[in-house]
Amino acid sequence: MSAFEPSRSRVPTGTDASPSRRYRLFAGLAALSLMAAACGGGSGTSAPGSQAAGSPDAGGSPAGSPPLGGSPAASALPTAAQPSPAELAEGGPEIATTIAAPEAGADIEIWNHFTGPDGAFFRGLVDRFNEEQQQCRANVRVQLGEVFNQQVVSAAVGQQLPHVLAGGYDRIPFLASEGVLSPIDDLAEQAGFSAETFPEAIWNAGVYNGQRYGIPLDTHPAVFYYNKALFDEAGLDPESPPTDQESFEAAITAISEQTEADGYQLVGSGRGGPFLVGLQFAALFYQGGGEWTNGEFTEATYNTEAGVQAAEYLGRLATELEVPVVESDQEIAAFAAGENAMVLSGIWESTRYAEALGEDLGIGLFPAIFGDGTWGGSHQLMTTTRVEESEEARQCSYFFIDWLSANSYNWAEGGQVPARNEVREAILDADPADLNATLAIIQQVAPIAETVQFLPTIPSGGDLLFGGQGAGESALQVVNATKGAQEVLDESVQFYTQRLAQDKQDYGY
Repeated sequence: MSAFEPSRSRVPTGTDASPSRRYRLFAGLAALSLMAAACGGGSGTSAPGSQAAGSPDAGGSPAGSPPLGGSPAASALPTAAQPSPAELAEGGPEIATTIAAPEAGADIEIWNHFTGPDGAFFRGLVDRFNEEQQQCRANVRVQLGEVFNQQVVSAAVGQQLPHVLAGGYDRIPFLASEGVLSPIDDLAEQAGFSAETFPEAIWNAGVYNGQRYGIPLDTHPAVFYYNKALFDEAGLDPESPPTDQESFEAAITAISEQTEADGYQLVGSGRGGPFLVGLQFAALFYQGGGEWTNGEFTEATYNTEAGVQAAEYLGRLATELEVPVVESDQEIAAFAAGENAMVLSGIWESTRYAEALGEDLGIGLFPAIFGDGTWGGSHQLMTTTRVEESEEARQCSYFFIDWLSANSYNWAEGGQVPARNEVREAILDADPADLNATLAIIQQVAPIAETVQFLPTIPSGGDLLFGGQGAGESALQVVNATKGAQEVLDESVQFYTQRLAQDKQDYGY
């Protein structure tokens, strides 16, 4: 199983599968998952990373991933110091909300899976929301990412759903198919949200089966990091990172020959292998113009020329350029230790790298080996069917989502790139001297939001890359020279084409 829920333990949909029936069918699995999490045991899902911070949690949320098999109860999770509303950075744009709070008001419950520093900033923003107005009172609860979907469905069984969910866009297909989510096309209309409010790809990630279920909060892209001190030591310009295949390979060679560090390290094994090498495959695949499926989502298509050249290039790094092939997360630890000069990893690693390398940290786009493009995820704001029980609760939930989008400048302090164009542009236009360390990093990577690309918002969308027999595992075989790129991708595509056909039957999208 992959980092992306749902698992293969799914519930078929159809005219005879009402939400209540689906809840009952799923209740056993949900209850078992909750017990496992509460007892500190494995959740039954597979996190893509090992015990280091290199991989996101089970729903694509990159902050604070707990190791698989030892997930603590949510109440026991360590969290960063929660900033008070007064401590949140100033300087964001003043964006008025379009949706008004209802006069009668209501209390609303919000669940997220932000167990890292981003969670503290989310709570700080909720505190500010509660201070600024009196009609709507928001309460937040953090759930473990590995069992988030199961906890939500279990809450539906017990009629204890929250009103709002904040989580990875990849959760939408499963939760919508389970009848847990309430469509929010009307929210988008009331708030005036559209593809002009957010980058189009991020906006489209919130749509499943022709309906909108998510309003974008951020994007967390894969980012290219490099060590300026090692560049200088190797005789390279530390202010000019590689931008294409020639300069990338030249930098690898120069650093390997002129310093004690490696120019680049490639993941070839470990629990996080499919995720970490998958990020690199996806970046190269997007650069080559690849598409994961056909337009009807009935056929996997990543064994085309774009996929083959992406996998072959990773294999070439290992064979012709002789970059070290390491276990997952070793390349990340080596970069932080100054023993690896370049790495492609998530924006969620920025704070760690900045603390380790200080002014020697360089950030930019992954070199355009075949063109422009990089992988990204997105946290989206969703409403559950609980909002349908009370018009006041629905309007407070809509008001909160509109308010949080307008005030997402401070969400960037948690290490995320705001999705809203006005907010992101304010960060880009700011004087770097006026930004704290995290916002200064976000300022450097914010332009990636305009070019980031996403896996399809379908039930098996994430598995195409990160799942068992997916493109990430296939790329690992090419890196280790156990199979050729075309052969292994053909096998993977055959497997997932069958999966997509089953998904169509099960989910009816």
